[in-house]
Amino acid sequence: MASYLNTNEIRLSLRQLVKQYIQECKSCEELPEEFVSLIKHNFFAKYVYYNRKREQIEIGIDASESPDTYPEIKVYKFPVKKAGKWIDKSFKDQESDLEFYGKLLNRNDSFNTSEIILMGK
Repeated sequence: MASYLNTNEIRLSLRQLVKQYIQECKSCEELPEEFVSLIKHNFFAKYVYYNRKREQIEIGIDASESPDTYPEIKVYKFPVKKAGKWIDKSFKDQESDLEFYGKLLNRNDSFNTSEIILMGK
């Protein structure tokens, strides 16, 4: 069955999905691949790493000023328990971003839908 979602509904659904990712991260002590994809998408990250010892997610972002130079990777560290907040702040509402989020939601079994169709904002 298809679900028709607007931007706010996608944002709310994505919050629920991130909560699931966080629980999975805590129980398995690793980041789900789809959570890594979401983080890379939202932050334009070059790499994402889960530091089990400190229970934090480390994100490497290219801070180089020129594409011709060797990349300068700046590392940001976020506690896993606050992942929902910083992911929510990085939410993007361009059509291509919403399509990406819809694909993530489509892959998740808990949303019980065969397809998510984007509606206007």
